[in-house]
Amino acid sequence: MSIDLTFVAQIIVFVTMVAVLWKLLYGPLNDLMEARAKKIAEGLAAAEAGLEARAEAEAEIARLLDDARAKAHEIIAAAEHRANEINEEAVTKARQEAEGILDAAREEVRAEVNRARQELRKEVAAVALLAAEKVIESELDAARHGKLIDSIVEKGFGAA
Repeated sequence: MSIDLTFVAQIIVFVTMVAVLWKLLYGPLNDLMEARAKKIAEGLAAAEAGLEARAEAEAEIARLLDDARAKAHEIIAAAEHRANEINEEAVTKARQEAEGILDAAREEVRAEVNRARQELRKEVAAVALLAAEKVIESELDAARHGKLIDSIVEKGFGAA
């Protein structure tokens, strides 16, 4: 096989074409493919970061919901406790008022009993005077009748 000038020229043209194609076609194409791969890698990284952020946000939401539920339970428990306290205070106050009313009623009954006793004493004294007048009119033994009136008054006041 002989190497002639045409073959050498074809090799030179081939090498030149490969160099020109490499410079003008393969280089930019390779750069575009690397840029595209980089962009895809960045997109995947962003998607992964988004998934992580979503998972963190969901965890934060779950934590906040748990905190809110716990706070709601605390508020409800405090409200129930306060309602029980208010109820107990109302019952205690009602009992105190009832005791006050009963005490006032007892005092009023005592006062009424005392007034009735006073009235009864006045009536007994009036009856005693009337009896004394009748006795004096019929008999004039004052000493004997005084003792009788005193015993009647004593019996009447002693019973009252």
